[in-house]
Amino acid sequence: MNTHGINPRPLRPVIALTFGLLIAVATAGAACGPAQASEYDPSAEHELTYANPDTIREAVYRMESAYEGVNDYTAIFYKRERVRGRMLPWETMEIKFRKPFAVYLRWLDGKKKDQESLFVKGWNNNKIMAHPGSFPDITVSLSPDSSLAMRGNRHPITDCGIGHIIELITRDMRRSEANPDDNVRFLDHGYSYVYGARSRCVEAIMPTAEDSGYYGHRAKICMDASSELPNRVQIWDRENSLIEDYGFKDLRVNPGLTGASFDPENPEYGF
Repeated sequence: MNTHGINPRPLRPVIALTFGLLIAVATAGAACGPAQASEYDPSAEHELTYANPDTIREAVYRMESAYEGVNDYTAIFYKRERVRGRMLPWETMEIKFRKPFAVYLRWLDGKKKDQESLFVKGWNNNKIMAHPGSFPDITVSLSPDSSLAMRGNRHPITDCGIGHIIELITRDMRRSEANPDDNVRFLDHGYSYVYGARSRCVEAIMPTAEDSGYYGHRAKICMDASSELPNRVQIWDRENSLIEDYGFKDLRVNPGLTGASFDPENPEYGF
């Protein structure tokens, strides 16, 4: 057992490349389940009443502070992304995450059901350990930025989880605060229920110029009123197309995950 609490074992050669193993990861996270995802209607923008920027930034910075107290978490993770111009179907996964960076994913439905991915920074030569969960069920190691690992994904597994989402959002918030001439506008959608949790949803509308430095044109973030952590995040590009939609249901913060949760020899796993 190494310092990560993981007992790596030899892997078969990566012949599974020919079987099209798909590794889905994310950045990672509004008031409804995947089947009810909302789309942006640009024709309605003239009816919007904009919120006080300081009020929205305060809520987002509290989210950042809340994450500082997180050591680990588990959740049901929903993911939908637009890749190469096409919006891909929803994916539903079990996620386990522990700081500084250890993540386990197991697909719960669809064509990828029972697929598993495991990544721990500094372990397994910084490669993903994964298997498809169906014939031919071969465990392989993949570089996070390899073409196979990135197939059907906008982000590598190293961007997976709540932390990276918060990092992107707060970065853009600070950029807008430092550059008032960018005229970033904010909306406060108030409180609603997201995956059964009372949550506050806010939105930022950024410049459309490609050189503006912002991650997207619009970002809608819902934050659990209890934990103040994000449980739904939607991003639109400069053409107002939804490109990323992430949700975290049944989020459990600091459950005390041990090395066994990130050990491929865990008897509950199929590596």
